[in-house]
Amino acid sequence: MTQADSVAEARLSDWISLGVLASWVDRDAVDDAVEVTGKTARRKGGKLPPQVMVYFVMALALFADEDYEEVWARLTETLADWGGFGDDQALVTTGGIAQARQRLGEEPVRETFAQVAAPVATLDTAGAFLGTWRKMSIDGLEWDVPDTAANAGHSGIPGPGRKGSGWPFPRSGP
Repeated sequence: MTQADSVAEARLSDWISLGVLASWVDRDAVDDAVEVTGKTARRKGGKLPPQVMVYFVMALALFADEDYEEVWARLTETLADWGGFGDDQALVTTGGIAQARQRLGEEPVRETFAQVAAPVATLDTAGAFLGTWRKMSIDGLEWDVPDTAANAGHSGIPGPGRKGSGWPFPRSGP
């Protein structure tokens, strides 16, 4: 694979990730969240309006291995392609981004989440439920719990030659 292919591939994934983000979290929901929490822009025409910063925080989760500058570059390119975001707005410093995140706080992000978060799977979605329980984690999730007699009595002790499954549900049987 050439460097051009890897760049093109990464760009496609940027579009898919940010496109999915925009399709699930529309601008009206973000605007409402910013309005409800009272975190509206201090001045008109600022480079880092609260609405853009909400999308930036969400983009940080999508690109967790990247630094602020890289996430900002990916987000602003996408916002410019969608329209309404100029090249002059994209020129900010890491310090400016950090200050804008501090001004934003957690409230608008939490409110946006409250407005748009909903289970994706329905009762008819294959593999989404274990009996009557909706699955809430991905394969490979592990929890470290203290090695106590109470925990061993509840879940059993996993491993070769030991009784109990280690599954986080009470044992049934001896």
